[in-house]
Amino acid sequence: MTVKKIFVCEDSIDGIFTAIYDAWNSRHGHTNIRIELQSEDGSVNYELFSEYIAVKTDSEKASKVDRSIKSKISQEAYEYVFTASCSDEKEKGDLIYRFLILGFSMGSSVVNYLGNDIVSKIFDMNRNLNNEVHHYLGFVRFHEIENGILYSKICPKNDVLRHLAPHFSDRMNTENFIIYDEKRKTAILHRTGLSWVYTYADNLNLNRLEQFSVQEDEFQELWKVFFESIAIKERQNYKLQRNNLPIRFRNNMLEFNNDKKFR
Repeated sequence: MTVKKIFVCEDSIDGIFTAIYDAWNSRHGHTNIRIELQSEDGSVNYELFSEYIAVKTDSEKASKVDRSIKSKISQEAYEYVFTASCSDEKEKGDLIYRFLILGFSMGSSVVNYLGNDIVSKIFDMNRNLNNEVHHYLGFVRFHEIENGILYSKICPKNDVLRHLAPHFSDRMNTENFIIYDEKRKTAILHRTGLSWVYTYADNLNLNRLEQFSVQEDEFQELWKVFFESIAIKERQNYKLQRNNLPIRFRNNMLEFNNDKKFR
């Protein structure tokens, strides 16, 4: 009986790429290998007749996989894989592995092979994440903290921060701002005139980020008044409002935070 090898890695693109590097080099046969992500609490649902291998993230191994995808498949395939790695799909590690097996045999045409279940799932993960990014481009709300930095807190299903960063750093290039993902404890930081950086909450003073500037309370009241004043009572349609602005986005939106009548 063949023992299946299950490579357990961290939920990051470097972690997944390291697992793929180790899995490929194990030469155990692709059908006898699976890539699995570590659960948030560290628990594992063990399968019989399987060997579990803990993968330690290695940036050098990850870089080799990165370069191989770009040179042997295509830049487009890499972008598909990168976006898929930011998805909240639990099976994404193994799906990316299967996608790359196809990609290394087919070349750049793999991205058009939508009749294949694996490619179709990768495409769906990309579409789902891009839809959420599109929503957040309109739903991100900033407030000014004491030192004049603009701060926004979001809680997305997918890891959308690095997809939001180019848009906001381009539109707000003259501002210092932080967008914080409270679900993953990560953030993007932007300084005036410089490129944005991606970081973890360990590098932030979260208490200071909740301290508004003197003007912020006044601005928030003005925004609420504006939000209420443009509403036409006779045309209120809460069902349509929920379709266009799902409730899960509202927790960090000022105009909905303290006013239950709009929920």
